[in-house]
Amino acid sequence: MKHREILLIGILPPPINGQTIAFHSLSKELSCEILTLSGQRHENLSGFLGKSWTYLSVLVTLFFKLIRKKYVIYHTISQSKEGFLRDFPIVILAKFFGSKIILHIHGGNYDNFYATQNDILQKLILKMLTSANSIIVLSEGLKKMLDFAPTLNPKIKVVNNGLAWSASSKYQKIKRLPSNLQIPINILFLSNLIESKGYWSVLEAIEILVNQFKINIQADFCGEFIHYDDAIRFENASDAERHFFEFISKHQLSNHVKYHGIIDEQTKIELLQKAHFFILPTQYKNEGQPISIIEAMAYSCVVLTTNFRGISEMIEHHKSGIFVEYNNPNSIVKQFIHLIENPQIFEKISQNSLQKFQEKYTKELHLKQLVEVIKSHTKPQNAIDFHSEIAFQFQEKYKKSKQFKERYFVWTSLIDKYIYPDMSVLDVGCGSGIFSHYLATKKCKVTGIDGSEKMIELCQNNYAQENVTLSFLQDDLPFQNHLKYAKKEAIICSSVLEYLPDYKKITIQISQILNANGILIVSMPNQDCWYRKIEKYIFQITGKPDYFPHLKQVVKAEAFSKELSDLGFELKELQYYPNTHFYTKLFHYIGIHKKYTHTIFVGVYQLNSNH
Repeated sequence: MKHREILLIGILPPPINGQTIAFHSLSKELSCEILTLSGQRHENLSGFLGKSWTYLSVLVTLFFKLIRKKYVIYHTISQSKEGFLRDFPIVILAKFFGSKIILHIHGGNYDNFYATQNDILQKLILKMLTSANSIIVLSEGLKKMLDFAPTLNPKIKVVNNGLAWSASSKYQKIKRLPSNLQIPINILFLSNLIESKGYWSVLEAIEILVNQFKINIQADFCGEFIHYDDAIRFENASDAERHFFEFISKHQLSNHVKYHGIIDEQTKIELLQKAHFFILPTQYKNEGQPISIIEAMAYSCVVLTTNFRGISEMIEHHKSGIFVEYNNPNSIVKQFIHLIENPQIFEKISQNSLQKFQEKYTKELHLKQLVEVIKSHTKPQNAIDFHSEIAFQFQEKYKKSKQFKERYFVWTSLIDKYIYPDMSVLDVGCGSGIFSHYLATKKCKVTGIDGSEKMIELCQNNYAQENVTLSFLQDDLPFQNHLKYAKKEAIICSSVLEYLPDYKKITIQISQILNANGILIVSMPNQDCWYRKIEKYIFQITGKPDYFPHLKQVVKAEAFSKELSDLGFELKELQYYPNTHFYTKLFHYIGIHKKYTHTIFVGVYQLNSNH
């Protein structure tokens, strides 16, 4: 199997925000195909029509790419209804054609976004998220915003944001406050001027510091005035901008406050180098882990910000920054005065700020972690890797999937019929441990074995507190040394042998572990079923079912039973399943035998006493 190619889908600047900056940085790091959702592709269209044209162009381009090859697709997703309606078709289309999907959430509001949607949209959101192979969030604390869907937890990866450029150590010096009162203390607000980002509180704090405390301040505001629906003070961006300049004029701050608008990278670096304080008292609803704070830490600025979302893990109060209250300019003033009166504390925080940046938020570290997550999905998987990745979802299928519920019914019925209390049982390829646990509740002495460490970990976590005779072990299949296991009175093997290149070897080992007259219950994919004859063509078109690349064996029940007979096994009972699809029920209704319509057979075999 070849390594999959990578396809990045996202928005490049403009607009300039944390998400677009991060996507631009990643696009420069990886030599791969890119589909951008930004810009307009039709010279005669603008506004909504222009964006719609761009989006439809991306969907059409994506469609033709997907029918030619299966990718690892990285896509940054939105935390708004409009953004979701854009993201959903992209993800579902990619999933349908068998590409692997990595979703990146650049924010911390996904739980609130989900909670405010109607039932239909919530189901669609869950469909999109569960289609992903990995979901990247910005910090450990932000994992909890996906608690509304616990099955997503194994898919969540944490990758901190990082600086968009490699900061030169030449300019990463510990900041010191000016001892000469003629030299201004420099304050920087570097973010889009959104009301909930707190820029107005910064402006009001500057007015107090300048006019009441007579402190020599030079403040730089950088970013675009943007209006969001959480705004309270102003009706639109133009109104906010007008009041901003009116406040500066009214309070005679023209010599102390400068508005730069949108700035380029070089200007940004120059402002960061001269700034003593960086202030961002935010409660912006989509806030996650602000890149602007990372930029400030990279240049040793002392950060004054709110204890909000991912910022809580970026800043240690009075160590690598200072927490202030939201919408409270006096809180900013109080902390500012404390620091200029204690310059040694200011310098220590400046030093710690830079150190925290170097430990967690450099460009190199961010891209290394992000690329590792993406490239981990490009490598061909073996069956163990595949089942490790889906361990938690596999367990949940027994609760939600009709096919798995039928599988559970068939297997537990056979267990009840042929395996009795106090029997010693080996569950070979135990998976999530559901049948091991069922046997243990019947007072059997059970050992579950699986090749996947994650499956074994899941089993141990699920059943560690159970008052039953049940243990789980990780071991290779076929066994490296099957004789280390004590003789068993029964062995079960559910949907395992089909993933082994040589299943005959393990059937020999099983025959040597079983006691005389011991019971073997084993399932295999049914080669007589019509679906199995076209399964590979379905996979070539759709990339489904996911397990197909790992499927090594598809056999006829008669041939398989003959092989076991040669090892001394006698067939006691044979069943076919599942019968949950409408076409299997239809074919069975018109008289077609189950062996031609059902995809799996399970047989019960007894080892002859003279074996």
